[in-house]
Amino acid sequence: MAAVPIVVNGVLMPKDKSAGSKPVPAVFIGYASIAGLEVGGGPIIPDEAPPEVPVDPPPDPGPSVAVVIKPAPSTGGWGYSNKGWFFAPGQSGAGPKR
Repeated sequence: MAAVPIVVNGVLMPKDKSAGSKPVPAVFIGYASIAGLEVGGGPIIPDEAPPEVPVDPPPDPGPSVAVVIKPAPSTGGWGYSNKGWFFAPGQSGAGPKR
């Protein structure tokens, strides 16, 4: 059975819920294993290589048009279009806070 070394750093919680039972800090050092897991296997390499297929480039989506649903204020601020929210800076050049 395959196993890997582990270290578990945690707290032991007592099952008893009396007034005197308190959590105890603990470190477990040991091995973890999965029933039925065995050492072996590996990559499966086919007898012949797959044929080389050229990759087609993605199609050109063409020009994109944004339809403004709520224009940004002329003094600067947020607006909304079919592409999502956008920010138009005002005359001062200030932008949104980060």
